Amino acid sequence: MRDPCDHYTIDLIGGSRAKPGRKPLGERAMTAAERKRRSRELRRNRLQELSVTVELSRDAQKALDKMIEWWGVSKKEAINRAMLIACQSQTGRTGLLFASDDPAFLAEDRPPRKRRS
Repeated sequence: MRDPCDHYTIDLIGGSRAKPGRKPLGERAMTAAERKRRSRELRRNRLQELSVTVELSRDAQKALDKMIEWWGVSKKEAINRAMLIACQSQTGRTGLLFASDDPAFLAEDRPPRKRRS
């Protein structure tokens, strides 16, 4: 008699083993070309989700150019820094909505709040 908790030993009478490997997504396993096509499509979709295209006003473009000149960084880095500075300057809980992994960003420079009595 077989132990009902034993899932590793196959039954010698009429038992069948499952095929090794991951189950196919459809009715059959994908070919190498289908797998690569799917991989490229998923990668393209992920990259599109991470990129942002914006149009800046002239004043905003001039400000961005000044930041690039002051900091000596690329446009991407200047925009990232400006966004982090904007989040840090928020008061109350809104600044905490945009949490960052950067320890400098998480450090609070504000004095403690007064308690209500």
